[in-house]
Amino acid sequence: MAIEATARDKEIPAAALDYAKGRAAAIEKDFEKVSQVRVVLDTARHLYTAQFTATVVGENFAAEAEDDSSFTKAVDAAYEKIFSQIRKRRDIVGDNRKA
Repeated sequence: MAIEATARDKEIPAAALDYAKGRAAAIEKDFEKVSQVRVVLDTARHLYTAQFTATVVGENFAAEAEDDSSFTKAVDAAYEKIFSQIRKRRDIVGDNRKA
């Protein structure tokens, strides 16, 4: 699986990028059919933004979250959103295959 963590326009602390990569790796650990996860971190004044994009068996999922206190909270919120999207889709596909 390919994990890519990048920053948009500004210098982002290495610790924040490493944390985002760790959360992206957690998606790979929980869902075996994930082929790519991309994380984009951005900041504007005092607003931190994290965007997750994941490709699972040819289907794309995207989530974005903003927080005004830290990158870790923004990354966690975006992670929870994309995790629930992928889990919901997996459950729907799994239910259809059992029938």
